[in-house]
Amino acid sequence: MPRSPLLPAGLALLWLALPAAGQGPSARAADGPAGEMDVTELIRQVVRAQRRSEEVLASYTFDQREVKTTYRKDGVASDVKWRLFYWTSGEAPGEGTRELVLLDGRPATEEEKRKSAAEDEKDRKKRLDRRAAEKAANPPKVGGDDDDPTVGTQRLSNLIERFEYRYRGEELVDGRPSYVLDFWPREGLRAATLADQALNALAGRAVVDAADFQVRRVDARIVRPVKVGGGIAARVSEAVLVYEGRPALPGRWFPCVVDVRLKGKTALVFRMDVGFRAELFNFLTFGVETDAETRGAGPGGPSASRP
Repeated sequence: MPRSPLLPAGLALLWLALPAAGQGPSARAADGPAGEMDVTELIRQVVRAQRRSEEVLASYTFDQREVKTTYRKDGVASDVKWRLFYWTSGEAPGEGTRELVLLDGRPATEEEKRKSAAEDEKDRKKRLDRRAAEKAANPPKVGGDDDDPTVGTQRLSNLIERFEYRYRGEELVDGRPSYVLDFWPREGLRAATLADQALNALAGRAVVDAADFQVRRVDARIVRPVKVGGGIAARVSEAVLVYEGRPALPGRWFPCVVDVRLKGKTALVFRMDVGFRAELFNFLTFGVETDAETRGAGPGGPSASRP
């Protein structure tokens, strides 16, 4: 896909951190009061399950709503803007495309559509270049790409070393057993890039479905400021991220909601308090499936037809 279907441009560093929260086990995970758990093996199963869902998602079309909210000093929303995109499937993960359809409730003009498509293509090329450079600089440490895949722009093995984990036990979520893990960054890690800074500051809790090994929910926050351009371009003092995934087909989960709230300053003096929300819905597939699968192919129930 030209950019993450979950977050608007400029939040790639937080989206990079999100898979790490769901997939980056620490080799010395802390023992929780709920008992023993092989965290490393659990998270590697999550990696494999998430990859399979990505492959399935590539055969779907869906809608994406992006909402950007600017807040006043008192926390009240002062400006809300939103966009609706239609995503079309590709032959493989990462090859889909999206089209801008609505801007704040009105149909997008042809010029606005062209501008959006050009931005997506520019983002796609940058992302591919970053991934290629990271892959060349960090070859797999184990058996190969299957054992050490690229997550975002980094190798999974590089992400593994960044977090400590504590297994909190099991809980029922919508009647399904789920594993609960707390995660936090290890101390003293080097931060060569902006993405490293974000990863080194991220902590929170992940809930993983115990049957399908899919990430149901992640609640994350930064525990120290993240500086962009040494703090001159921006300084993010607070950041909160919520991710939700839901089952679509047996064993297949799709991302449905991502909420991000950022607070801090830009250009040293300008106050920043902005929220981003992305929603994915109307999942449709045109692959070879049974009628029952097609009718139920969407988190939240049958998919509505596009106009």
